[in-house]
Amino acid sequence: KTAGSGGNDPGNVTYQFKGEDHTLGNALRYMLMKNPDVDFAGYTVPHPSEPYMNVRVQTHEGVKADDCVKEGLANISSVCDHVLKTYNKAVKKHAKQQQGS
Repeated sequence: KTAGSGGNDPGNVTYQFKGEDHTLGNALRYMLMKNPDVDFAGYTVPHPSEPYMNVRVQTHEGVKADDCVKEGLANISSVCDHVLKTYNKAVKKHAKQQQGS
């Protein structure tokens, strides 16, 4: 992570994720932009042959970017858990219907 404005502003930070790409970048940007405390969120994958993804976050004064990123990642995890649960229920329902046919 690199803080902007001379490295002292906890509300203006760039994070670098190793081994991640557009899949996480776009989902995290979306979750961050839904947060009313976030002024700006964007991501880049500098080059396809390099395993890095950068996320830039700027928040309202007095709000730490770290907290917003942690919340965004937790929200992504919750959405994934919900999708998995919903999928598993649908598979079970489908299997039951197939047995009854």
